[in-house]
Amino acid sequence: MMALIVISAGIAYFLSLPFASILQGANYRLDVYFRRAKKGLVICGGYFLASFVAALLVYSFCKGLLRVALYGVLYLSTGCFTYAIHKRMRLHLTMTNRLARLLILLILLYAAIFFPLYYVSLNALWSVLPALSPFVLAVAALLSSPFEKINNNRYLSRAKALLDQTKAVKIGITGSYGKTSVKSDLEQLLSSSFHTLATPANYNTPLGIAKTMGSSEGKEEILLLEMGARRTGDIIELCRMTTPTIGVITGIAPQHLETFGSLERIAEEKNQLARAISPENTVYYNIADDWVRRLYDERVGKKVGIGFERADRLIENMVVTDGGTRFDLVDGETRRTLSAPLYGKAAIADLAIACAIALDLGVPFDRLSEKVGRLVAPPHRFEVTSSGGVTIIDDSYNINPIGASSALESISLFQAKRRIVYASGIVELGADTERENRALGTKIAAACDLAIIAGGKYGDLVTQGILSAEPSFSVIRVEDTVEATASFRQLLREGDLLLIMSDLPRDYLI
Repeated sequence: MMALIVISAGIAYFLSLPFASILQGANYRLDVYFRRAKKGLVICGGYFLASFVAALLVYSFCKGLLRVALYGVLYLSTGCFTYAIHKRMRLHLTMTNRLARLLILLILLYAAIFFPLYYVSLNALWSVLPALSPFVLAVAALLSSPFEKINNNRYLSRAKALLDQTKAVKIGITGSYGKTSVKSDLEQLLSSSFHTLATPANYNTPLGIAKTMGSSEGKEEILLLEMGARRTGDIIELCRMTTPTIGVITGIAPQHLETFGSLERIAEEKNQLARAISPENTVYYNIADDWVRRLYDERVGKKVGIGFERADRLIENMVVTDGGTRFDLVDGETRRTLSAPLYGKAAIADLAIACAIALDLGVPFDRLSEKVGRLVAPPHRFEVTSSGGVTIIDDSYNINPIGASSALESISLFQAKRRIVYASGIVELGADTERENRALGTKIAAACDLAIIAGGKYGDLVTQGILSAEPSFSVIRVEDTVEATASFRQLLREGDLLLIMSDLPRDYLI
């Protein structure tokens, strides 16, 4: 009997993993967890009720070996249910210390709550109890939250002390899109001239910055701090923590409309970075973005606008070459020509911001030019590779209305027999979800020859947009990325171009 309990706990653990992925993606906020996991929780609750009734019927009407065999069927059924949930939900866990503590508490709590069943005649309920593990996970998160808050505050206080003591130039970078690319470009351009420390990947929260400061050697001359925001007040909190010296605002797009409600509020939130920078210090703006240009116009103090027209630093004569893009960066009477292994207007705008900052910080142009020529683009941000004569562009981390439009516009720069896109839609758009996803479909129909669209409500909306624009357009529907990858092998031919613009966050059921 004890072996069956261990099996039950094991099934419960594996069933909890995709829900733990949702909880982690929700920054351990239970209200967001319940909202995003609602469909999965309903499925698990429904399975538990149905299998609970089945267990009662087996207990009431079956005896002997038949009862044992049917209980075994219930265990097998719960295991198959767990496997189906894993197949259905995107699982992308980052095994942090906090998550490990949470999962250990989950198992302990699971055992503590249900172990008494071992001593009653209904102990066969262990076969169906794993379906409740997503709910037990929420209880574990609630119980652990006071300790985690104390632990987080300890890390944040230590990082704040380091940030207050440092004499480094602190460059805060925010925006709905482009901030990771600007940070990556800056790190590569500055590292040969300055001792530089940058937040890794997309670590753009207080805890992400605190973790970065944990690796500080105290010798840094430049700190590159990416700043993200999911709700009002996030940028102010980050600015109070870091007191940035220089600001960068990369772009405004309808991301996280679920929490912000409007583009105006998103722009206002990003503008908090500029307001935290003293008038004597500089804020750099990507004024190729209309919303950012408005923020540039509002700035009272030193500012530099970078863009393709009416800018302090102009991007001109952009030409795609075999190895990337050549362009001029114009500052008044000074014209500098640069060549980078990057493609697309968005990537060049991000690079131009990084170049302007590097030059202003004193990096010699010859060194800058050399570094630009050897830049490595951040993964999944219009990352261009080639395989078997097929050009593959991975833009899966730029999935917002502005980034998607830019990617679809930029693929016209490439020679290709067919332009194929894989997309799954854009999330977190609130009331604009239907309109923006249909608009994405319309743009796909105009730019591509074939579309592979993932399942789910977002993919349905994109498909509707495609077919409303071009009723005869070729659309292939797939369940998920695994099925899409299999379709690539069958569909792609030499001379094709594949644009991948599908990366639903790990906390969405597709």
